Amino acid sequence: MSTLRDTGPLLHEDPVIQRRRWFLLGIMCLSLVMVVMSVAGLNVALPSMQRDLDASSSALQWIVDSYALVFAAFLLPAGALGDRFGRKQALMVGLVVFASGSLLSGLGTGSAQVIAGRIITGLGAAFVMPATLSLLTTIFPPEERRKAIAMWAGFAGAGGALGPIVSGALLEKYWWGSAVLVNVPIVAAVLAAVWVFSPSSRDPEVTPLDPVGALLSLVGLASLVYGIIEGPGKGWTSPVILLAFVASVVALTSFVRWERRSAHPMLPLELFRDRRMSVGSGVVTIAFFVMFGLFFLFTLYLQFVRSYSPLAAGLATLPLALALVVIAPRSALLAEKVGTGPVMAAGFALVGAGFGVLAMVSPDTPYPVLALALVLLGAGMSLTAAPATGSIMSAVPPAKAGVGSAVNDTTREVGGALGIAVLGSLSSAAYRSSLDLSGLSLPPKVAEAAKESVGAANFIASGIPGGQELAARAGVAFTDAFTLASTVASALAFTAAVGVFLVFSRRAEAAAADQPPPVAAAWDAA
Repeated sequence: MSTLRDTGPLLHEDPVIQRRRWFLLGIMCLSLVMVVMSVAGLNVALPSMQRDLDASSSALQWIVDSYALVFAAFLLPAGALGDRFGRKQALMVGLVVFASGSLLSGLGTGSAQVIAGRIITGLGAAFVMPATLSLLTTIFPPEERRKAIAMWAGFAGAGGALGPIVSGALLEKYWWGSAVLVNVPIVAAVLAAVWVFSPSSRDPEVTPLDPVGALLSLVGLASLVYGIIEGPGKGWTSPVILLAFVASVVALTSFVRWERRSAHPMLPLELFRDRRMSVGSGVVTIAFFVMFGLFFLFTLYLQFVRSYSPLAAGLATLPLALALVVIAPRSALLAEKVGTGPVMAAGFALVGAGFGVLAMVSPDTPYPVLALALVLLGAGMSLTAAPATGSIMSAVPPAKAGVGSAVNDTTREVGGALGIAVLGSLSSAAYRSSLDLSGLSLPPKVAEAAKESVGAANFIASGIPGGQELAARAGVAFTDAFTLASTVASALAFTAAVGVFLVFSRRAEAAAADQPPPVAAAWDAA
């Protein structure tokens, strides 16, 4: 077991850590991929879960959403606890909790047990994800840190694409629980490697905790994510959703006020005066807004419009994952040569081009066209998310890396939840308005059910005579909805490209790096 501990930001100077740093990067990336795959991969198993558990649509939604809700809500407190008590310890605790939740949900015999397991898994993931990035920040020397963070960010994106592949392959031979239980042996191996090889680092100043700030951020983020997730189903103006957003505004406003006057703030807000932090956070939010919307809609398009199996749908996204893994590590060198801002702007332009290709697809578009779009999207994400993550982490002192990592991860989760909610709502409205059921002689209740979703229309079509026509019309209607959502995502990405290019030039980045007083003063005050 490693005896290296509590050396804070100078950890990377230890010769033992120098020899281990790339191996440790692999361990951290494996932990990260496991967490991200746990979100993306479960979507493939939902039809099997609905059949085996006799789960309602509401239960299925909460099997997915409970994980995301708890994960997003606890990221900031978990990052602060890791800084205070040790990042290695936070990672190990998170891995144990994550595995416990996976066991409970994977062996579940009812929806309530699965949801409870997913809540526990989300809590564990909230400790794992920021701990991996903050450990890397202290393990790697400054000259290699950008590259290590870029590789971390590349695997974070690739995990979202790999999840459906792994789950789809398991579902070809096993029951739905295998897609969840596969995490357990991986956790055991990672936990052993972390215990033996990883050093422990923490904030050397032993800053007091901020329980009030932690509670306010937890309530504010949980209410915000709940409102975003439930808004499309319950209606954006329903009393429950309005109450959630009001609670979020009140809690987050109180959080800002508290952090400004607290002697030991969990998140000194002066950090966001640094453009590296503010622009980086905005870039991550927008990038994951459009990409999580893609994962959600593209999987439906492949399975319900093109009749791909879960495994085939997962494999179809492989070009995106490969582009992320190959290009992300190289984005660091490119950012050093031409500046982070221009690289992120170019990345958004590629993302916009990728969505532009998807905006022109039809139900029978050749797969190579889809693969081209995915490569463009993967390359674009590599040039946006990876440099943006490095920019965020460069704006915080290494001693507070856990909080910086939590900010990065929180923007990912909030952006992703918004993307699924907004683009999903837009596509649902477009699908309902464009589905033509004239001449099919469907009973009113059946017709209304077919307009709810393309999945419902396909299920109805499989059980009625001449259902092929209904399935074909539903496929055309959903493709129209998908192309509309892709058009909106493309426009947003191109707009972001222009905005980042104008706001975060190389000169602005250099000025932010040369003027650390707001950040330093914030931490000194803490």
